[in-house]
Amino acid sequence: MRLFIPYLGPSTNAIYAGIHWTKRKEAKDDAAVAVEAAINKADIGMPISSRVDLVFTPQLGKGARKRDTSNNSMTAKLIEDALVKAGVLKDDTEQYVRNVTLCPAQVDRSADTGMWVELIPVEVAA
Repeated sequence: MRLFIPYLGPSTNAIYAGIHWTKRKEAKDDAAVAVEAAINKADIGMPISSRVDLVFTPQLGKGARKRDTSNNSMTAKLIEDALVKAGVLKDDTEQYVRNVTLCPAQVDRSADTGMWVELIPVEVAA
Protein backbone atom coordinates (compact mmCIF):
# COMPACT_ATOMS: atom_id res chain seq x y z
CA MET A 1 0.00 0.00 0.00
CA ARG A 2 1.27 3.47 -0.87
CA LEU A 3 -0.15 6.54 0.84
CA PHE A 4 0.59 10.25 0.35
CA ILE A 5 0.60 12.28 3.56
CA PRO A 6 0.49 16.03 2.83
CA TYR A 7 2.84 16.80 5.72
CA LEU A 8 6.54 17.43 6.31
CA GLY A 9 7.46 18.06 9.91
CA PRO A 10 10.42 19.87 11.37
CA SER A 11 13.92 18.87 10.38
CA THR A 12 15.62 16.45 12.73
CA ASN A 13 18.32 19.13 13.07
CA ALA A 14 15.69 21.49 14.54
CA ILE A 15 14.70 18.87 17.13
CA TYR A 16 18.34 18.16 17.95
CA ALA A 17 18.97 21.89 18.37
CA GLY A 18 16.32 22.04 21.07
CA ILE A 19 12.98 23.02 19.57
CA HIS A 20 10.50 23.94 22.31
CA TRP A 21 8.17 21.16 23.49
CA THR A 22 5.09 23.12 22.37
CA LYS A 23 6.43 23.13 18.79
CA ARG A 24 7.10 19.37 19.03
CA LYS A 25 3.51 18.79 20.20
CA GLU A 26 2.17 21.00 17.42
CA ALA A 27 4.15 18.94 14.86
CA LYS A 28 2.78 15.70 16.36
CA ASP A 29 -0.80 17.00 16.21
CA ASP A 30 -0.35 18.26 12.64
CA ALA A 31 0.98 14.86 11.56
CA ALA A 32 -2.00 13.09 13.14
CA VAL A 33 -4.48 15.33 11.30
CA ALA A 34 -2.67 14.86 7.96
CA VAL A 35 -2.49 11.07 8.36
CA GLU A 36 -6.16 10.82 9.29
CA ALA A 37 -7.15 12.88 6.24
CA ALA A 38 -4.97 10.78 3.93
CA ILE A 39 -6.41 7.54 5.34
CA ASN A 40 -9.97 8.76 4.86
CA LYS A 41 -9.19 9.86 1.30
CA ALA A 42 -7.53 6.53 0.42
CA ASP A 43 -10.26 4.45 2.09
CA ILE A 44 -7.81 1.76 3.20
CA GLY A 45 -8.66 -1.36 5.14
CA MET A 46 -7.58 -1.26 8.76
CA PRO A 47 -5.81 -2.38 10.73
CA ILE A 48 -2.93 -3.97 8.90
CA SER A 49 -2.40 -7.14 10.87
CA SER A 50 0.79 -8.35 9.18
CA ARG A 51 4.30 -7.18 9.90
CA VAL A 52 5.41 -4.42 7.51
CA ASP A 53 8.39 -2.53 6.23
CA LEU A 54 7.84 1.24 6.07
CA VAL A 55 9.46 3.24 3.27
CA PHE A 56 9.31 7.04 3.51
CA THR A 57 9.97 9.26 0.48
CA PRO A 58 9.55 13.03 0.79
CA GLN A 59 7.96 14.88 -2.11
CA LEU A 60 9.01 18.50 -2.39
CA GLY A 61 6.60 20.87 -4.09
CA LYS A 62 6.80 24.59 -4.71
CA GLY A 63 8.98 26.38 -2.17
CA ALA A 64 9.94 23.31 -0.11
CA ARG A 65 13.62 23.15 0.81
CA LYS A 66 15.64 20.02 0.23
CA ARG A 67 17.13 18.39 3.35
CA ASP A 68 19.67 15.71 3.98
CA THR A 69 17.79 12.41 3.81
CA SER A 70 18.29 11.68 7.52
CA ASN A 71 16.78 15.06 8.45
CA ASN A 72 13.37 13.64 7.52
CA SER A 73 13.52 11.10 10.34
CA MET A 74 11.35 13.22 12.63
CA THR A 75 8.59 13.37 10.01
CA ALA A 76 8.84 9.60 9.51
CA LYS A 77 8.49 8.99 13.26
CA LEU A 78 5.55 11.38 13.59
CA ILE A 79 3.76 9.69 10.67
CA GLU A 80 4.52 6.21 12.00
CA ASP A 81 3.05 7.17 15.40
CA ALA A 82 0.01 8.72 13.70
CA LEU A 83 -0.57 5.50 11.71
CA VAL A 84 -0.72 3.66 15.03
CA LYS A 85 -3.01 6.30 16.56
CA ALA A 86 -5.33 6.08 13.51
CA GLY A 87 -5.51 2.30 13.83
CA VAL A 88 -3.75 1.48 10.56
CA LEU A 89 -0.90 -0.23 12.41
CA LYS A 90 -1.48 -2.15 15.63
CA ASP A 91 1.80 -0.83 17.05
CA ASP A 92 5.17 0.46 15.92
CA THR A 93 7.22 -2.12 17.80
CA GLU A 94 9.45 -4.55 15.91
CA GLN A 95 6.67 -7.14 16.13
CA TYR A 96 4.68 -5.03 13.64
CA VAL A 97 7.32 -2.87 11.90
CA ARG A 98 10.42 -4.72 10.72
CA ASN A 99 12.28 -1.93 8.90
CA VAL A 100 11.99 1.81 8.40
CA THR A 101 13.69 3.24 5.32
CA LEU A 102 14.23 6.91 4.53
CA CYS A 103 14.67 7.68 0.83
CA PRO A 104 16.00 10.86 -0.78
CA ALA A 105 13.39 13.46 -1.68
CA GLN A 106 11.63 13.59 -5.02
CA VAL A 107 11.39 17.16 -6.29
CA ASP A 108 8.26 18.06 -8.26
CA ARG A 109 7.54 21.77 -8.00
CA SER A 110 4.08 21.27 -9.54
CA ALA A 111 3.04 18.70 -6.89
CA ASP A 112 2.04 18.99 -3.25
CA THR A 113 4.69 18.81 -0.56
CA GLY A 114 4.46 15.86 1.77
CA MET A 115 5.63 12.33 2.44
CA TRP A 116 4.94 9.15 0.49
CA VAL A 117 4.65 6.15 2.80
CA GLU A 118 4.80 2.60 1.53
CA LEU A 119 3.56 -0.13 3.85
CA ILE A 120 5.02 -3.34 2.49
CA PRO A 121 3.80 -6.60 4.05
CA VAL A 122 6.62 -8.86 5.21
CA GLU A 123 6.34 -12.45 4.07
CA VAL A 124 6.23 -14.86 6.98
CA ALA A 125 8.57 -17.84 6.59
CA ALA A 126 6.75 -21.17 6.68
